[in-house]
Amino acid sequence: MSYKIDRRTLLRTAAMSSAALALAGRGAVAQTSDAALVEAAEKEGQLVIYGDLFTVQIMVKSFNAAYPKIKVTTATGDAWQILNRFISENRAERPVMDVFWQAEDTIITADGAGMLGPINFGEKASLLSSAIPATGNYFRGNGQLCLFAWHKDQIGKNPTPRDWTDYIEPPAAWDGLVATTNPASSSATFAVIAALYQHYGQDKGGAILKGLRKINTELVASMGVLTTKLQTGERPIDFFTNSNATAGLLGQGVPVAVKIPESGAVAQFNAVAVSKMAPHPNAAKLFVEHALGKQAQTDLLQAKAYSVRKDLASPDGLPSLEEAKQLKLDLVQALKDRDAILKWWSASTGFNIR
Repeated sequence: MSYKIDRRTLLRTAAMSSAALALAGRGAVAQTSDAALVEAAEKEGQLVIYGDLFTVQIMVKSFNAAYPKIKVTTATGDAWQILNRFISENRAERPVMDVFWQAEDTIITADGAGMLGPINFGEKASLLSSAIPATGNYFRGNGQLCLFAWHKDQIGKNPTPRDWTDYIEPPAAWDGLVATTNPASSSATFAVIAALYQHYGQDKGGAILKGLRKINTELVASMGVLTTKLQTGERPIDFFTNSNATAGLLGQGVPVAVKIPESGAVAQFNAVAVSKMAPHPNAAKLFVEHALGKQAQTDLLQAKAYSVRKDLASPDGLPSLEEAKQLKLDLVQALKDRDAILKWWSASTGFNIR
């Protein structure tokens, strides 16, 4: 499903977010010592986080262990639905959310609407360069690589994907074996399709997507369904999958092979930001500092996600996020071209956007 936020809504929301900073209950963020911040956050006593189910539950468990006096409430789900909820609450001048930890495309959209506060804190010196965007009021909080994967037992001696361009003239043996997801509803899929659009151009990139139609590729409902079909071998080749999913399957002993495409994988990130209208600004700041710290990032790593810290390695069995060959993706530009990219994908594959 595609979720659209019109320019008028974003501008109106931005104006209201600035005005609402004066609303009651928005105390100033402590700027002194860590002890002062903890005291101020515990005095607020609450924290509300919206975002990605996989990441948020790990982060909240880690934060609760460190700061049990702060009650954390979460709302998780589809990235664009969560963003629309955030916008609706701010338009009503009834802000609820303090921290947003979600796919980077939705964080960029929220920032463009003027809804995010400055985030000039955290352990910047300990973070990978890829964790700090050139512009924007957010950090990248964890990453994943979008790469090739297939079920070795089900593929047998059939050819396996080497590069994205293999799909221009896909082997007949792949007919009925490949699955993919919808870029209108999946941020990871949008990142991949946008990278193909930018790297190869509309003609060559379109030829890659048309190849999916030639081999009767199945469009599945979500990345979770894609992973299940790979695990069972029902659709033993993923057009792409993410490193979180493949690491989990490898950890379970599923006979899955993983490969960086020869032209490059696509890096996709979740980002963390603080609402400009956060009802609990000190708790929000404390959470971000904890989430980017070594302990919380270690917890993410143990869950097979890529950390964004320099002092932590990659998940077992996966290449380094910094060293893996990647297709360059300008996500800010891709979001400006979002409608055109989705229409191009639909026309090339024959799949409906909705």
